[in-house]
Amino acid sequence: MENYKLFVRSMKVMGKKMYLYLGAIFVMSVSFAMFSIMTSLLMKSVVDIAQTGEYQRLAVTIVVIVVVGLVSLLIYRVATIRYNVEAKRVYGVLSEAVLDAEMNLPYSYYEKHHSGEIISKVSYDLTKMGDIYGSRLRRVVMPFLQVVAFLIPMLLMSWQLTLCLIAVNAVMMGIEMLLLNPMHRVSKELSGINTKMTSRLSDLLQGMEQARMYESGHRTVEDFKIQNHAYSKKYNKKLLYTACLECSGKGFELLCSLVFLVLGIYFVNKGYTTLGALTAIYTMYGSFSFQFLQMGKYIPELVGCLANAKNIFDFLDEAREPKNWYTDKVDEGKDMGEEKAIEIEKISFSYHEEAEVLKDFSLDIKRGECIAITGASGCGKTTLSKLLLGLYPLNGGTIRVNGLDIRKCSLTELRKQISYVPQEPYLFHGSIMDNIRMGRPEASEEEIIEAAKMANAHEFIMGFAEGYDTKVGERGNNLSGGQRQRIAIARAILKEAQLILMDEATSALDNESEQLVNDALRKMHGKKTIVMIAHRPSTVQLADRVCQM
Repeated sequence: MENYKLFVRSMKVMGKKMYLYLGAIFVMSVSFAMFSIMTSLLMKSVVDIAQTGEYQRLAVTIVVIVVVGLVSLLIYRVATIRYNVEAKRVYGVLSEAVLDAEMNLPYSYYEKHHSGEIISKVSYDLTKMGDIYGSRLRRVVMPFLQVVAFLIPMLLMSWQLTLCLIAVNAVMMGIEMLLLNPMHRVSKELSGINTKMTSRLSDLLQGMEQARMYESGHRTVEDFKIQNHAYSKKYNKKLLYTACLECSGKGFELLCSLVFLVLGIYFVNKGYTTLGALTAIYTMYGSFSFQFLQMGKYIPELVGCLANAKNIFDFLDEAREPKNWYTDKVDEGKDMGEEKAIEIEKISFSYHEEAEVLKDFSLDIKRGECIAITGASGCGKTTLSKLLLGLYPLNGGTIRVNGLDIRKCSLTELRKQISYVPQEPYLFHGSIMDNIRMGRPEASEEEIIEAAKMANAHEFIMGFAEGYDTKVGERGNNLSGGQRQRIAIARAILKEAQLILMDEATSALDNESEQLVNDALRKMHGKKTIVMIAHRPSTVQLADRVCQM
């Protein structure tokens, strides 16, 4: 029942074009079967005419059968093109849906799940699910439809012989269906192991320095090898099941041929059928038996892909981040022009019910003010920044940013008010220009350069041979920590938000880089409202006021 529901839902992903897709498979099946039937009828006509001597109708019969066969092939080709177009289209729809889910899941999801798990869904489960549309469903449906198409003329020519052949093939089908649950189980296990392998590989790539310096890195490698070995064992088991299907198919193919010859001779001798009909049935039976056995072979493989589809659907069913954590009716109002940039009134928050991180915390920040928030590790500084960004809902109290109540405005509108610079800013693979422009995609080159100058980044950028077109590398690894931080500040300035939130932006920098970043902050003093979560004295000294948490 679960597999049936998964299959129905997989088809609904196609929307209204599901019928066009299924119709293409139907036309492909019937037209291809029709070509084989025409070949068989041609053989029947030749044998019958050879026995009766009615050679005058041989030419007409050949022309009619050849024309119908060629038309069938043409129709088959057109339907195949439509089928492939729809299969590719739905894979694109699924890819977009997964990407949309990734972009709209709550921040808490990414804090609870390993990035490797998500990558595995995109690279492994999504590809396997795409196989449903690209080949697996067709390989189940087409044999069934072709079997039905072959049955009609076969039954008309000799229903007794045809029923006997169906009985033999049904036994084979039953044997192959026994592998249905094992194939589903091993496919699900392979998906789980692949997730673990991807997670370990992601850890190694992102923490290569630590992996080489510490024993735990070597253990991660060993764990990857263990998972890889487990994957190989499970995959070998899947190959074993597949081999069993292949062997049983070939064995029954030989058995069916022997049964056909014995029964065929018997029915011709008894007068139940003619030699011409027997010849036609024999030529059709080869295709009939092959397609019949294909159903038994590919149904388990289709069920295996449905196990991957379940992983994708579970991911897509994850709760999305709402427009607002507190209400469905959001106010898209703009900056209210209030004197206070931030008003925090008796807020409370906890990640878990038993431990409250913030309780009855209040703070007011004026426009243009630079405030430093300090405190011991674990006191809630970073949590406060997450609440200001709307990444988590409050347990109690309220926050207003530029007069906008976060309980009433959309998260999109809230985040437009704030430029955020984290402790370790992420730079995307591309040029320096591209990374700064992310702050405001429509910004001109002159505006980007001006933002870089304010962030004390222009000078070092121009020191590169390619200037603003310099590639930063993955995660910005071609740049130093201070350079990455100043590009992040330039990005924040370019956004043109009145409030800049900086979470330990200088904590990991050397003294020279820290001084350059602090100089950039001085340039913004009075022009922007700056909230600095900091602990370095040199950075705290820049603030107009210090809030000790």
